[in-house]
Amino acid sequence: MKNLSTNTIPHTSSKAQVRKLERVQDVFAIEVKNAMYRGAKFSGVLELVNGSDSIKKYKGFYRANAKLAWFGQQLKKRNPFINLAAAEVTLLPCYTGDVVASLG
Repeated sequence: MKNLSTNTIPHTSSKAQVRKLERVQDVFAIEVKNAMYRGAKFSGVLELVNGSDSIKKYKGFYRANAKLAWFGQQLKKRNPFINLAAAEVTLLPCYTGDVVASLG
């Protein structure tokens, strides 16, 4: 019989919100308003994985590869791609301050 974990994280959740902020210094970041990740709409500042190279067009829409946990878990396959299709985005090339570290 399989043991089912009571701490499973949802694949998607429209109710997920910013749960944790983290202080960073001199990183390439973006400020987003109404960005989407796994069904959750959110706003805040995100640290990008690889500077401006982290923003890519995929199937006609822009996405950003950001450092972000989902329900407190760092996903093992890759860093999250944030959907920027309906978002207002501001580039912050040398940002110091708080960034969104986790949604959940």
